[in-house]
Amino acid sequence: MGTIFSELSQRLASAEPPYAEWAKPAAVMMLIARLPEPAVLLIRRPDTLTHHAGQIACPGGSLDPGLDQCLWDAAQREAEEEVGIRVAPEAVAGFLDPIHIHVTGFTLLPVVAVVDRRPPVVPLADEVAEYRWVNLDTLRRIRRTAPMDINGGRYQMAEFPLEWGRLWGATARAVDQLLHVLEGDIV
Repeated sequence: MGTIFSELSQRLASAEPPYAEWAKPAAVMMLIARLPEPAVLLIRRPDTLTHHAGQIACPGGSLDPGLDQCLWDAAQREAEEEVGIRVAPEAVAGFLDPIHIHVTGFTLLPVVAVVDRRPPVVPLADEVAEYRWVNLDTLRRIRRTAPMDINGGRYQMAEFPLEWGRLWGATARAVDQLLHVLEGDIV
């Protein structure tokens, strides 16, 4: 799978980290296609959803104890349900650091997988209003920080102004972390 897979495999956690018992566990699939240019698959949620309406995200969702034995299972299941892509275990380069979402109480595990080419996407209309493969170089170029109020505090958080909407919140934090890992920064 080439250089990007090797770099990520060396820099990411190779084992799924345990999640805190108090947290509501969730996972996302950060699927990177190497060709034609390294790009990550992002989706926009429908405006009609009760939670996360209109938000740009990676395919993912909460751990379902009836279906999932671990968060990797949840990320894989959600990717297949939401965008019709079954990610093989050997495509997984590793795991980013879990991200706690104060507003909802979820702790999100980003699973990073790399494939050679962009697979066909079959979006589930109830979960995905649209999708795009966004080049990693574009994300590097447009990355910025913006103030965000969380639990009475004001923090500078990553965000990405995309032509089809603003990428912010937990997904922006995951994308920012991914970019730092690719840039060789310690996160």
